[in-house]
Amino acid sequence: MLAEGEINALIHLLDDNDLEVFRHVHDKIVSLGTPVIPVLEKAWNPDISPVINERIEEIIVEIQFQEIEKDWTEWVENGSPDLFTGFYLVSKYHYPVLLKEEVKTKLHRIKQTIWLELNYHQTPLEQIQIFNQLFYDYHHFKGEQASTDFVTFCFPSLLESKKGNAISLGILYQILASELNLPVYGVNLFRHYILSFCKHTVFDFTVSSDLEKEVMFYINPINKGIVFSRNEIKEYLKKSEIESSQSYFVPASAPAIIRELLSQLIEVHTAQGAEMKVKHLIQLQEKLQAAE
Repeated sequence: MLAEGEINALIHLLDDNDLEVFRHVHDKIVSLGTPVIPVLEKAWNPDISPVINERIEEIIVEIQFQEIEKDWTEWVENGSPDLFTGFYLVSKYHYPVLLKEEVKTKLHRIKQTIWLELNYHQTPLEQIQIFNQLFYDYHHFKGEQASTDFVTFCFPSLLESKKGNAISLGILYQILASELNLPVYGVNLFRHYILSFCKHTVFDFTVSSDLEKEVMFYINPINKGIVFSRNEIKEYLKKSEIESSQSYFVPASAPAIIRELLSQLIEVHTAQGAEMKVKHLIQLQEKLQAAE
């Protein structure tokens, strides 16, 4: 690690007109990794060159992305990537100081209140009714139809505001259900995201015909967990003039769910002109697709 004075000298060269000089300085600062971020944040100043400030911000994001990318690769290459870690890493990309243990602690508190009321001798419908009562009425989680703000796709906003879109709220619902040993899995319905309650724990998501037989009923995460049937999905597709696909009826794997989450976030950031975020999320998505 260079001394702070040396780093500041490099920072002042970030607006050099010589592209080769800029590239060398940029690469040198990025190579210093996470420890250099506090110095960069301290150097940001509205009184200095706007170009330097903009490039400081870009370098910070780039360094943070490199750290996320390492953890992402480890998660993707895991034999069975879990939904919580995938969702956490996507959230951490947008909230770099987000701590996994803090998120887990908050989820554990919610889980405990539901667990105390659950009776595993009840029918699946009764279990979901209790889950919904605690999740929506006691903890006040609420669904929103659509969102153009990336924060609604991430853990911090979801856990603080108690509001989420279909996929973020659905993922949270599934994570908690899984912790409670309820066989609830996400379904990537076209332009929507729903949940399915299955007869057993699903280990293999590759055989669609077998998966469809496992589904007992579906759950709408943004409508207070209302339960519905396969026929209602068919009706939705018909009204929306969407060609039916078996993938709209069966549980999706954790990587497939996170890939859909990334797709929606890419759309949001594209609309907002956040080119660097779009580039980074596409890279994460490509790594995920390559491993499947």
